Amino acid sequence: MAKRPLWIIAVLLLGAAAALWGANGVSWHLAGTSPPEPRGPVLLNPGVVMAPGSPSFTAVAWLGLASLAGVFAVSGWMRRLLGAVIVVAGGWVCWQGFRTEGAFDLLTGRGLALLGGLLFLAAGVLIVRYAATLPTMGARHERANAARRSGDLDKDMWDGLSDGEDPTADGPRT
Repeated sequence: MAKRPLWIIAVLLLGAAAALWGANGVSWHLAGTSPPEPRGPVLLNPGVVMAPGSPSFTAVAWLGLASLAGVFAVSGWMRRLLGAVIVVAGGWVCWQGFRTEGAFDLLTGRGLALLGGLLFLAAGVLIVRYAATLPTMGARHERANAARRSGDLDKDMWDGLSDGEDPTADGPRT
């Protein structure tokens, strides 16, 4: 049951990163509307006009991809801390989307930024909520050796090798 939130979190983080990269690549104004007069060079891509002062979310998109790896790699309080960082990043993105000028439509940069921020917020809340129950990398190897003994000598020897035990340390087995 704990594996399902992990995949939901992974999809949310990937969606947030994609939405934030998309927010950087599309106009923040609807077709047919004119953006405010630019105060300096604001052309990021040819044909894409950003509103003056429009934020760039590339770093936050990279944070989404890095936090995806982090969710699988860490556990415990570190995972909760990662979830809190994601919540703060999602809140910042939403705040930037609300305060920046531009049309409020899902197909504009502002709409994609708000969508990415909301996906970040949802992923961060799920990470904090399910931090203790989500599986981690290497969790199989953290269990105590005594609890893993099955009575089958061959299986126990292979499990011991996985844990780093040297089967030849006690002498040859016959």
